[in-house]
Amino acid sequence: MAFDNMAKLSWIYDLYRMGQSTELRNDPRKVQQQIMMHIVQGMEAVSGSLSLREGETDDLMLVAGIGIPDNVIGSRRKFGEGIIGRVAESGEALLLDGVDAGKRHGAMDSGERKVAPASAICWPLKHDTRLLGVLCVNRGEGQPVFTPQDEEYGKVMVNLITIVIENMRLHTEQEMRIHHLHEMNSKLEDAQAQLVQSEKMASIGQLAAGVAHEINNPIGYVNSNLGALEKYLADVFKLVAAYEQAEAHLSDTAVLASIQALKKKLDLPFLRDDTAALMSESKEGISRVKKIVQDLKDFSHADTGDEWQESTLQQGLDSTLNIVWNELKYKCEVKKEYAQIPDIECLPSQLNQVFMNMMVNAGHAMEEKGVLILRTGREDEMVWVEVADNGKGMPPEIVQRIFDPFFTTKPVGTGTGLGLSLSLGIIKKHNGRIEVNSVLGTGTTFRVWLPIKHVSLQEEASPMATV
Repeated sequence: MAFDNMAKLSWIYDLYRMGQSTELRNDPRKVQQQIMMHIVQGMEAVSGSLSLREGETDDLMLVAGIGIPDNVIGSRRKFGEGIIGRVAESGEALLLDGVDAGKRHGAMDSGERKVAPASAICWPLKHDTRLLGVLCVNRGEGQPVFTPQDEEYGKVMVNLITIVIENMRLHTEQEMRIHHLHEMNSKLEDAQAQLVQSEKMASIGQLAAGVAHEINNPIGYVNSNLGALEKYLADVFKLVAAYEQAEAHLSDTAVLASIQALKKKLDLPFLRDDTAALMSESKEGISRVKKIVQDLKDFSHADTGDEWQESTLQQGLDSTLNIVWNELKYKCEVKKEYAQIPDIECLPSQLNQVFMNMMVNAGHAMEEKGVLILRTGREDEMVWVEVADNGKGMPPEIVQRIFDPFFTTKPVGTGTGLGLSLSLGIIKKHNGRIEVNSVLGTGTTFRVWLPIKHVSLQEEASPMATV
């Protein structure tokens, strides 16, 4: 180097300070270029380059360069290829002087154009015995040639740069490990939350099935008793009608007057008509309770477990709608546009859970009374179910995140953010897909595609939700 020891120490300190820059973590290429500029200026060179090894391969990438074409930055070469590749392969520094350099080693490779330097030094950057990269500096015509003393002085600089690069590599690996651990923890939390939610839904399903079974018994005998009572009342009113016909033959006017007064007081014609109406309404109420109980059983399917079976999607939609109707009846009108579709192989209770999540979300999206549309259709070997609403809709940035676990737009305490995430998992298990079309201020449509015949995920790659 062409400066005294104090200047050299100051120059080395500045290089060390660059190597400690906090920018090295966020923008390593920028700092590497700054270091390269510092080296070229300090070595009174006209150009230079820094090439780093890619992992454990025999490939080198030129990451920083001064005085070389911009398009060369990022270029690669292998061990043994060109001057830099030869230094990497040998692991020894190389001093090239003037004409001798050109004769022995050819032009210095700097991308598309070949530059024959008047003098050059290339040092291997090694940590212990492991090669990290190659550093080269070049002087041009009219400049003093590099000397063996320059090569020796440069080893201090090379050792410092080697430490910087190794620290940067270790930091990068640490950041990658931390990122990987964060991802694993996030997936573990998601899996745990989904497991808890699945167990919760299974418990609710078992509870619903148990309640349905318990309700069925009293409903059965109440329904039977109402049938018997209706028959008995019919017989009683027949007897009353016969007595009415006998009134004309009563000779005792006092008794006849008493009977007619009692009939007027009791309003016998009204009793006869209203009793029939009451019996009809009671039987209709019992039928509705039986339907709700049956829908609870269909919704939970607690007795079928996780068995794949033939199921009618329209029946699942109707059962689910009946279950959540109390949540929707004051907020929306329901329209059904069912097409003729075949039964499909599925897990009915799990699909019902998907339909329930979508129907409840549709209800929450309607700030005022709106319309909920349920549609079905078929295309080739797939069937689809649509749950559409004319609620407030969602912007694209929200649509992109609705299937993320724990993401919710509902107020705190209203939603867990797991409903659609679980739904997507269930549809993936069926080897289907979910399409979402939402327009802010207009409404949202979820379309669930399902294969008619079940195909395991091992046989066919699982699809993703699309928006």
